[in-house]
Amino acid sequence: MKKRYLATLVAASLFASVGVSAKTLTLGHAMSLENAAHKGMVVFADKVKEKSHGDLKIKIFPNAQLGSERDQAEQVVTGALDMAKINGSLAESFEPTFKTISIPYLFNSTDHMRSFMRSDAAQELLVSSAGKGFIGLTFFDSGSRSFYSSKPFTTPEDLKGMKIRVPESPTMMEMINLLGAKATPMPFTEIYTGLQQGVIEGAENNVSSLVEMRHTEVAKYYSMDQHTMSPDLIIISEAAWARLTAEEQKIIKEAAAEALEEEIKLWDQIEGSNVAKAKELGVQFVEVDKEKFREKVQPMVNAAMEDPKLAYFIEKIKAL
Repeated sequence: MKKRYLATLVAASLFASVGVSAKTLTLGHAMSLENAAHKGMVVFADKVKEKSHGDLKIKIFPNAQLGSERDQAEQVVTGALDMAKINGSLAESFEPTFKTISIPYLFNSTDHMRSFMRSDAAQELLVSSAGKGFIGLTFFDSGSRSFYSSKPFTTPEDLKGMKIRVPESPTMMEMINLLGAKATPMPFTEIYTGLQQGVIEGAENNVSSLVEMRHTEVAKYYSMDQHTMSPDLIIISEAAWARLTAEEQKIIKEAAAEALEEEIKLWDQIEGSNVAKAKELGVQFVEVDKEKFREKVQPMVNAAMEDPKLAYFIEKIKAL
């Protein structure tokens, strides 16, 4: 609680220092400046400024300046922060329907995931949180997530009993536990120290996170089970959204959709470069038996299909 209170104070101080006005929206995230998502957000901000002829601006606060992803999401919900880019799996803590995109092996390819991000179903999911303090503006590509550690994993048995860091997401925790490991929720910015000090024995994320956060120094094996392709999303406070005119809302949505296309291109370039960097830094990429991982988490898919809201989106995604 104290940590989140301090994050809010820091946010208030930063906003005051940049002279935030009614035409300036704040956007926070926890990624580095090299990350494709950050660069995609810069594109988003530039397009908003261009389309509004400078009347509407976005001020970006990267590197978890405003707290962890959860801290920032909570600030958006309460209206203390206008917008945030968060891990898609975190969103379910605020609106359960977002659990859909964290279901393991839901997407069968990168193209499948991107088809969803551009679809009408995605637009429906983005506004499913209406009335709860926030709505989504767009999804961002964040690739596939796999395990990394100081030792390789080729089957779920290799994970048995290991403490694996996960985002603060009930679905991600359930998945890790079904695979036999011990799910350990932890802020993204604390993974390096957690691995270094043995608080956790492994983590799971895309290759860019592994490289850009220097996790390559404490984890030399990347086991490519690709359990999820959970896209990130940019959320906006309903309070901030309501302060915008209809024309400004249109500009924001158009800019977000266009930024997604640019972010996808950036993702492909940067993720490819980071795979090469990881190999140069001594990371070994390990092939795994994906079917064994898929079998272990199948109960999650079965349970999700019993929930009408989740089943609705799962069916739409499968049909793409």
